[in-house]
Amino acid sequence: MKPLERFRQHLHQPDVSAEVLALDIACIGRADLDPTESLMELDHLADYVDLHLGGNLTGRAAAQRLLQLVTDDLAFHGAHSDYTDPRNSFLDQVLARRTGLPIMLALVGMAIGRRLGLRIDGMGFPHHFMARYSDAEGAWLLDFHRAALVELDEAATHLTAVVGRPVQLTATSFIPVTAHDLATRILNNLRAAYITHPQAEQLLQVLAYLTVLTPQSVSLWRERAVLRYHMQAWEEAAHDLRHYFALLGALPYLFPEQARAVYTLPELAPDDRNLLVMHRRISEVLNRLN
Repeated sequence: MKPLERFRQHLHQPDVSAEVLALDIACIGRADLDPTESLMELDHLADYVDLHLGGNLTGRAAAQRLLQLVTDDLAFHGAHSDYTDPRNSFLDQVLARRTGLPIMLALVGMAIGRRLGLRIDGMGFPHHFMARYSDAEGAWLLDFHRAALVELDEAATHLTAVVGRPVQLTATSFIPVTAHDLATRILNNLRAAYITHPQAEQLLQVLAYLTVLTPQSVSLWRERAVLRYHMQAWEEAAHDLRHYFALLGALPYLFPEQARAVYTLPELAPDDRNLLVMHRRISEVLNRLN
């Protein structure tokens, strides 16, 4: 089964874990990736943490010890030299290199916690990702990227220091992310990475995954159509343009004027009129080729 289809199937599993979706995504960087190897590595990491965490620790002490084990003993650390390196968003590479973006380091912590029966949730704060450790004694934020334990009431102050500008949080800021949310955020990071380090084929795969997650997103279909046009994938670009205009409720614009005369159509934005020109050029190319 192709990775994208496996990803699609996993999305329909209500209890799918974030690391399973992340490994589906990691196939963008390595088509022959065997997810089983990475899942076994997470099992080994969890065994190490379980052995050294100390069964008598609870509350803040347990949270601090967990953070120490992951960032010191296991040597996971934040990516600082090339933040946009795609490898920082591929879970198999993060496990191999012990380096990744904040969301990937938090994901490793969450995966370890899940295996040990610990409650560790992903927290998608503005411009930074952390995890939250919770037990009967309270809750604490784990910033694996900076190896910092953060009190909940100090979250805004910590984030302000991290991002370099004031950050304000509301009650909804502390709602844990779902596995689907986390996958979307990983894919958006990869999208930015492949725009910074242009790799059209990989970017196209990222957009394919994103359209599986949010098939009604008109901007994704537009972006994919334009990318395929520049790659001279004419038939695929025409398909994406048709899907884009269908989502807009403006598909008849792609028909000859006399064929769409009976429709009441929305006014098109200037950029969408440029897409009509693009579709005509694609049709001309395809007519010559056929």
